[in-house]
Amino acid sequence: MNNPTIIKPRLLTAKQPARYLSFPLSTIYTMVQNQEIPFKRFGKKAVRFDVRDIDEWIDGHYDKSYFRE
Repeated sequence: MNNPTIIKPRLLTAKQPARYLSFPLSTIYTMVQNQEIPFKRFGKKAVRFDVRDIDEWIDGHYDKSYFRE
């Protein structure tokens, strides 16, 4: 049997982290403009998001006062 290799993309388009974070796409673009979320720019317009950076950002930005062990 041949099992197809599943490749998970490391770099995401703006729509993907919007879906991942349950944020409106416009919020993602605003956060990029204000440099509030980690992103990588390729050329003048291409913006991508490293999924590892996004996960790290989430870990540092959630409201810890609601976290219970």
